[in-house]
Amino acid sequence: MTLPRELLETDVAPNHLPDTDWLDQYLARGEAREPIMLGLGERWGGTPAPLLAALGSASAASHGYQLSMYGLPRLRGVLRDYLRRTHRLEGLDDAYEVAVGWTGTRAVMRDYAELLAARHSGRKGHLSALVVAPSWDYAGILEPSGFRIHYLDPTLTGSWEPTPEMIADTAAGLTGGLDLVVINAQHNPTGISWSPDTVRALVRLAAEHGAAVLVDDAYYGFLDPAGEPTSALLELLTEESAAGLPWLAVRSLGKQFNCNGWAVGAVTGPPGLLDELVNDVRARHTYNHGAFLQNAMADWLTDERAVSEFLAREREEYEEQRTAAVTALTRFGVSRIVAGPAGPYLLYPMPENRDGDRMAYLEDCAVRAGVLMSDAWPAARLLAPRAGRHVRMYLGRPPEVLTEACVRLSDAGLLG
Repeated sequence: MTLPRELLETDVAPNHLPDTDWLDQYLARGEAREPIMLGLGERWGGTPAPLLAALGSASAASHGYQLSMYGLPRLRGVLRDYLRRTHRLEGLDDAYEVAVGWTGTRAVMRDYAELLAARHSGRKGHLSALVVAPSWDYAGILEPSGFRIHYLDPTLTGSWEPTPEMIADTAAGLTGGLDLVVINAQHNPTGISWSPDTVRALVRLAAEHGAAVLVDDAYYGFLDPAGEPTSALLELLTEESAAGLPWLAVRSLGKQFNCNGWAVGAVTGPPGLLDELVNDVRARHTYNHGAFLQNAMADWLTDERAVSEFLAREREEYEEQRTAAVTALTRFGVSRIVAGPAGPYLLYPMPENRDGDRMAYLEDCAVRAGVLMSDAWPAARLLAPRAGRHVRMYLGRPPEVLTEACVRLSDAGLLG
C-alpha cells in the first residue's frame, strides 16, 4: 500500500478531502488488498519517457522566475503551432494569442473570472454564468468572483448532451441577463463529445446576451484527430455573431500526458484580453515559474511523431479500459452507464436499494471495498444541484484492475 501512504498526511491537521478520511478508514481495517484509486483522475505514472528525459535539458535560465508573463517564449511558440494544428485554426492567427499556464488551468480560469468581475464592478447584484450539468467545479472558480451558476441539465430529459433546441429554450427563460457561458465540449464527466451544432448554439447564446465565453478543453486530445473532433475554439472563432465577445480557452497538457502535477497548459484568448489577464491580473499574485517543466514540454511537443504515437496508444488503452469496466458492470446487472469516448471516465447509477445520498454510497465503496471513486459532480466540496444517482469512475487503470474494482463492489453488495 505504498502509494496511498506516500500521499496521505494526517499528522498536521485534518485533510478536508473526503478521499483521505475514507482511505484512512480502509487502511485501518488492515486490508491486504491495495486500494484502487478511481476518483481523482490522476495516474501517478505513465508520463511519456521522452518527456521525463527532457527535464534534464533545461538551461540555467529555466530555474528562476521568468521575464515574460506569457510563459517560456520557446513553449509559447510551440503551443501556438500545436493549437493551430490540432484545433484546425489555419488562417485565424490574428484572432487570438497564446500564453502558457504554469499554475494549472483551474487557477487561470479563476483569474479570468476575476477579470470579468472587475469589468462589471459598477453593477449591483450577482453576475450569471451558464454551465451544462453535470459539471466540473466551475462554481468553485466563479462564485468567489460574484457569479451565480445556472445549470442547463440535459439529464432531466434522458439525454446527456444539450441540444440546440434545449439551449434555445434556456435562452428564452433567462431573466436578468447572462454574463458568461462555459463550454466544455469534450465533456467532463460524461466523456461525450458535443456536436458542432451544440457548441455553435452555446456561442450564439453568448452573442445574443453579449456574454463572455470560457472554453475548457481539458480532454480535447482524447479523440482521434482523423475524426475531426468538435473544436469549440474553432467554432467560437468562426461564428460571426461572436466577434468582439470576451473569451478565454484553456487546454490542459497535464491531463493529456499524465503529468497533472506539472500544472502546464495552454491559455488562448483575444490579444488584448490575454495581455490584461497575464500582465495585470495574474501578475498580482504569482510570477511565471517552473520554466524547466515548460522547456521539457516544448521538447516533447516538438517531436510530432512521438506525440502522435503516444496519443494513439493512449486512445487504444482507454478504449480497452472503458470496455473492461462497462463489461464488468453490465455483468453485475448495472445499466444506464454513460461512457463517452472523449474523456477518461464513466458514470453509473447507484443501485436502486440505495437512497439518494451519493456521498454515503461513495464512502461505502471506499471503506468496504477499497474502491475510491467520485461524484458525478467532480469536486472536493458538495455542489448543487445534487439530483441524480450517477457516480464517476476513473478509467486510467489497466483492464484487469478495473474488472477487479467491479468485482469488489459486487462482492460488497454495492452494485445491486
